[in-house]
This record gives sequence, C-alpha cells and structure tokens, in this order.
Amino acid sequence: MSENLPPQSPLSPKQQEKLNELTSQSWNLELVISGAALFAVLQLPEVLDNGFEYIHYNLIAKTTGVSGLFPQLALSTMKASCYVLFIAFLANFIMRAFWVGLVGLLAVYPEGIHYDRIPFTSKRNQQRMEDELGTLEGYILALDRRCNIVFAIAFLFVLFLIMIASSYVLILILHTILRPLIPDYFLEILKVIFYAVLIIYVVAGSVASLPQLKNKPALDALQNHLLALNRMVLWGLYRPVNFILNTFYSHVPPRKLVQYVMLMTGVFIVLLFGQLLYDMSHNEGSRLSLNRRHLYAGAADSGFIDPVVYDDQRDPDQLVGKASIQSDVIREPFIRLFIAYPKTLDTLLASITPQPKWSGRLPKKEKQELFAKWSLEQLNKVVQLRVNDSLYVRPDLLLTRRGPKQQVGWQTVLFPGNLKIGKNNIRIAMGGTTLEKEKTLISIPFWYMPEKP
Repeated sequence: MSENLPPQSPLSPKQQEKLNELTSQSWNLELVISGAALFAVLQLPEVLDNGFEYIHYNLIAKTTGVSGLFPQLALSTMKASCYVLFIAFLANFIMRAFWVGLVGLLAVYPEGIHYDRIPFTSKRNQQRMEDELGTLEGYILALDRRCNIVFAIAFLFVLFLIMIASSYVLILILHTILRPLIPDYFLEILKVIFYAVLIIYVVAGSVASLPQLKNKPALDALQNHLLALNRMVLWGLYRPVNFILNTFYSHVPPRKLVQYVMLMTGVFIVLLFGQLLYDMSHNEGSRLSLNRRHLYAGAADSGFIDPVVYDDQRDPDQLVGKASIQSDVIREPFIRLFIAYPKTLDTLLASITPQPKWSGRLPKKEKQELFAKWSLEQLNKVVQLRVNDSLYVRPDLLLTRRGPKQQVGWQTVLFPGNLKIGKNNIRIAMGGTTLEKEKTLISIPFWYMPEKP
C-alpha cells in the first residue's frame, strides 16, 4: 500500500502467463480469506465496544451535544461496516463454495448439460431452458466473475473501515492533546474554518465531476488539487482504493454504476441508522428504546433496579456506570461503596474545586504530596452521601483502581446507624451544601436484612 510503487508498464508474455495462472488459482485463497474474515469480523464488534468503553470512560470529557454524539456515531459506523463486511464475505464464501461444487460437477460430466435429454418436458420447454440458462461452462465463468466482484467490494469496505478508524483515532488524539491548549473563543473560530473548508471541498468536488465541466482546461488545476487532497484523506490507501474503484468505473456503465452505488449506500445507511438507534437505546437513561412501557422508567434512579450497580450481579469485566454497592440485599451492618470517576466528572469538579497555585520554588515531590492531600480533602467535601434521609458526614473516600480493567474511582465503607429492615436508599451527589443545590449522580435502592445471631 505504499505510494512509491513503480509506474505501470505493458506485461511481457511470461508475466501475462504468470498473471493468468495466479488469477485461475485465486479461488482457493478466496475461500480461506473469506472464512478467516468471517471469524475476524464477528469478533470486531466486541473489540470495538471494549475500546470505545475505555475511550468514553478515560478520555472523553463531554458527553452532550456534537462532542458526545460523534464517538457514538463513529462506533455505530464501524459496527455497521463490520456487518456489511460479514454479509459480503459470507456471500462470497457461499457463492465460491457453490462454484467449487459446479466445477467438480463439470469434471464428472465434462459435456455439461444436454437439454435435449431432460425428461418429463417438451422439446419447446427444453429449448426455452437452453436459451434462458445457457451452458454449464458459461454459468461457471459468470459465477466466477461475480465471486471476484463481491470479493473486491468486500475489501473495499475493509479499506473504508480502516479509514474511518484511522480518522477517529487522529481526531481523538488531536482533541485530547490540543483541546485543553486552545481557548474557547479561538476554538469556535477553528470550527467555522473547518466547516467552511469542508463545504468548499464538497462543492469543488461536485463541480469538478459535472459532465459539462469536467473536461474544461480551467478545471484541471482544481482536479489536481482535489486528487492531492484525496491522497491525504485516504490515509495512504489511495492506490488500492483507486485500483478497485477505477476498474469498476471503466467497465460498468455509468447508469448501472449509479444504481449500484445508490443501492449499496442505501443498505449501509439503513444498517448504520439501525445500529445507531440500537446503541443509543441501550445507553443509560436513553429515551430511544423501541421497547418502552407506559409505566416503566428506564433511568437509573431510586425506582429502578439496575444489576450493574450491585457487585454480586455485575460481570467482573464490566465497568461500573456511576456507583456500586456489594448487593441488592445487604445482611452486613455496613455498605461497601464504589464511585466511578470517569473523565466527564472533571468538568464538574474543576468548576467547584479550583486548584490552588503553590509556590514554584517547592520541590516536585512536595508539590505532589500537597496536591494529594488537597485533592482528598476536596473530594470528601464535594461528594455528598445520603443514606435514606440522613447526610453521611466525612465519608473518608479513598482513590482506587478496580476490577480487571483497572477502573479509576473512589471507595469507602459506610457504617450507617439508620438502616431499617426492608427497603433503603443510598444517594450519591456532587457539590452544594443543601439538598437543592446538589447534583445527584445516582440513587441506589437496596434491602437490609441483618443476619440473625
């Protein structure tokens, strides 16, 4: 996939013979690659979910607006691409396996189909079938061509998926590194410039491709600039993508090509929209679920039992959403509480606990000790814990990393004296000195049933 490949030159007879030999034997590699790709593609959605879960928890500081929607859209796009890949490779695998069966059948009956020997039908119907179906050899060749086309399209989607993933990684890196360094007023200017450049690029590409304008000498420079920009946009995949696309462009009639593109685009948009709705409907507190009930609130509050908030019901590999306790039925006289600390909480914490500035003359180690002491003090002031209706003063929260994924958060053990037999509630909030000013993170219901002595 390097850009420094030698220019094309006419093939010698020996090279042409070698190429014909390679193409005639490509079917067995197609079967192997398609089978391996089917297995790999089935694993990708889970890998993507785990990767985006880590990114969402540790790197994304805002989950509302475009900043919050973009990661979800990128994830749904990649997963929809995986499903398209699965369909394409599965179709190729089935078609190629059927093709192998037909080739084997032709080896047994090298004369192919004798339509005049087909029993239980008239001569006219025999002739009609021969005209409609053709020879077995012709069908084998046609099926071979279709298999090759489907295989090429599948790899076009592979390259498409690579480009999406690479673009998202670059945007994420730039956003993580550069965003804190850019003032808000200047960020708005950069957004306007970016959208303006994007609109100009789309309009220029559309104008340069119009049939009545594309051959104008004045547009040659514009087309050259667009080609150079495409090389950057395609992330080093310019050559492989264009070899596949240009082969189709030069052999498929334009009208039929437009029909194919519209069909594939429509299928992809439907899959993307369905995947996006599915992913968003499974987000915490989402209102998009198509399976809602009239008297059923799916938000994680005191009226909803979410298994994720109970340690004995949650998968060990699953991240805690906001907070968790040991069980929904507690028999011990204490509550083991874990509060998750995702990156998104930094926005709230930075607004209510501005960091003090220590003298620049202090040694680095001393500054780190001062910061650690100050952060724990602020943490125990900011986090408000209420067991039933009573505020739990000084929760003595400590920093921790939890589970196989080393989830960052705070942990403490509470010994409340107001637990009642039956249903209780623990409420975790941030900031404020009164109930009205607090920002509730989560309310966890549980039942207390003490062990009998």
